[in-house]
Amino acid sequence: MSQKIINIPKSSKGGLNGLHFETGKPYDEIPIVILAHGFTGDQHEWGRFTKTAQEFNKAGFDAISFDFSGSGKNPREPVTLFKQVQDLKDVHEWVKSKGYKKINVLGLSFGGLTALVANLPNINATVFWAPGFYVKRAFPKKHIFLMWLQSTFSKKPHSMPSANNEPILIKYNFMKEVIKLDIDKILSNYITPSIVIQGDMDETVHYDWNLEAFQHMPQDEHHKFVKIEGAGHDFKEAHLDQFIENSINWINKYN
Repeated sequence: MSQKIINIPKSSKGGLNGLHFETGKPYDEIPIVILAHGFTGDQHEWGRFTKTAQEFNKAGFDAISFDFSGSGKNPREPVTLFKQVQDLKDVHEWVKSKGYKKINVLGLSFGGLTALVANLPNINATVFWAPGFYVKRAFPKKHIFLMWLQSTFSKKPHSMPSANNEPILIKYNFMKEVIKLDIDKILSNYITPSIVIQGDMDETVHYDWNLEAFQHMPQDEHHKFVKIEGAGHDFKEAHLDQFIENSINWINKYN
């Protein structure tokens, strides 16, 4: 197994910093998992994605993690959902260009919403970790109003802390994109085999929100909801192990 630093070309310009976790097997013979990080996060997700990728390697999968535009070690620019959707599509194209035939996606929090909206074609399976499907509920109306005021009277983006990295930048159009989405309709049309894994002590993305969201997904054997008891949004150690185990089992089923 090996871990390589990569730079994935963007369809606009520039590139996305990333890591390629390889088992050493030919790309056209082995499945791969694309890991999409959360809001203010990065390709490492405070070690969670690194461990997850390594565990996928042990299970016989390659993996790739990367920084979305404006996040992690990439140059700062305002973060938006649809910019991230395009980034994920670019990563998907890069993976296909390497010869991978069996491609899977794992999205954490805002990365989960990104994966849902991107709805990449010919994906074997998707894993949603505490996905931010109803992200607008996580932003108090007062905060949204302040963002609107700032965008109205100032061209300067709003700055938000990002642990271990420079602060990320957002403008009011970040919320405009999210507010306009018909999430329930998008969920109902998401036919890719999917598992939603959610901690019941999550105070950022509430358990009830995603239980509700799951009811809008196709109700068949190819869609599953798993509760991780006691896990919050910053799950680690034993809780992280449960997220990983359920993810590997699900992706194994479709690869």
